Amino acid sequence: MDQYQEYTLEDFVLDARFQGWVRHRGAADAVFWQQYLDENPAQADDIQSARKLLDSVYRHYRTDIDEAEIDLEIQGLLERVRAEKQRFSAQVAGGSMEEREEGEERELVIEEKSGVVRTIPSGRPWYADIWMKVAACTVLAIGLGWVGWQYYRSNNGYNGLVSGKELVERVNTSGKQQVIKLMDGTQVVLYPQSRLSFAETFPADQRTVYLSGDAYFQVAKDPKRPFLVHTTDLVTKVLGTSFFVRARDASDKTLVEVREGKVSVFKQKEFAARRNVQSKMPNGMVLTPNQKLIFEHASSEMRRTLSDNPEIVPSDNPKTFEFVNTPASSVLTDIEEAYQIDIIFDRDVMKGCPVTASLGGQPMFSKLSILCEVIEARYEVLDGKIVIYSKGCKS
Repeated sequence: MDQYQEYTLEDFVLDARFQGWVRHRGAADAVFWQQYLDENPAQADDIQSARKLLDSVYRHYRTDIDEAEIDLEIQGLLERVRAEKQRFSAQVAGGSMEEREEGEERELVIEEKSGVVRTIPSGRPWYADIWMKVAACTVLAIGLGWVGWQYYRSNNGYNGLVSGKELVERVNTSGKQQVIKLMDGTQVVLYPQSRLSFAETFPADQRTVYLSGDAYFQVAKDPKRPFLVHTTDLVTKVLGTSFFVRARDASDKTLVEVREGKVSVFKQKEFAARRNVQSKMPNGMVLTPNQKLIFEHASSEMRRTLSDNPEIVPSDNPKTFEFVNTPASSVLTDIEEAYQIDIIFDRDVMKGCPVTASLGGQPMFSKLSILCEVIEARYEVLDGKIVIYSKGCKS
């Protein structure tokens, strides 16, 4: 324990074992630090202040987050502590001896959960708890910073996109979905607490709307004018199709899900950069029916997968899904065509596996599970496609 006896508040904040104790509350660490406090009461104020400072950081990062971001927050916290310490030192140096002696002796206390600062009378000199004052100011600064960050996430993205443009805005403040019909015939179902902005009249080259929240689009076909949906992080480009967009500014993900047709999805920054330099538009990630794209804000990665509950795409020749001694290859082909999802399998192997089953009332994934059980196979979803693994059927 001798290594900690020269530690200051800043040293404790940066110490890995101390951070682990504050963050994970391990029983062994609790015993260790309580024993250290009992043996080194002179450092109690620094230890308690360091614990509260770290608590204020970890409390705001309850969800999974990159460790590097937490380290940056702690470093920023210490920089604010140092700056506050210098400011207090300057005030002490500039004050007269009489002013210091007349100063009321009071103790600064940080309430554990709320971060509220209050003072109580103390028998110690007013300057003895300067680090506690610093800690209190820092906790309050972190709290205000957190509120400011949330405000930025919930307002700046969408507002930045529509700023300076002459647009009509529709805001759904009700508890029900609202249907909005645009001048080109496109129909938008705007979900509660969502906002949509668009030009009253679309120009001749494209149709552009801006979304914050959730909306379902049924885009009128117009090959000469692509339809663009801008959200904070993504741009979805279509000619005519039906798709759903979830782009809540306070969320950590943006989602685009296609029901019919095909869309291309671009990262907002890449899309804007290409347009600004008038260069060739980059290839977006293409989505087809029953596929969805998930954009992770933390990593800026786009991931393609399947809808949670794929739906049959309307067709002039609907499938019945009634099979009697039908080759498994034909069953998979019917599923593939009905849902318009790519299914990768060995046709030569599958055609030798007869299937008798009634799958008409089953969801798509249930159809696949039943089929795979019958033919002793398994399936996996990879990049928005289904891959069937089978060694063939037993004779």
